[in-house]
Amino acid sequence: MTATVDESGVFDGAAELDVAGVVCEVRVRLAGHLSPIDGQYHWQGLAYGAPDDLAAGHHAHLRIGNRSAAVRLVERIPSGQLMLSGVGAPPYCF
Repeated sequence: MTATVDESGVFDGAAELDVAGVVCEVRVRLAGHLSPIDGQYHWQGLAYGAPDDLAAGHHAHLRIGNRSAAVRLVERIPSGQLMLSGVGAPPYCF
């Protein structure tokens, strides 16, 4: 799968999700914005293909190519994707 960032800044591509040393390959769609409140970049999105046993509330690392960032597993939405959220430099170029 080819990774892309579209004109609106949405990243779509392959990634590795590492939760407590267990690594799984997923596809992610991520976007973010610079917050005027704290001056940090806040990003979030969905992970497709994450194992069903990954529970919300855990902290993990998301790796895209040679970039990595801490991420929080927010919740599993009804359609099955895992919602992710991060603060700071994202693991993709934007």
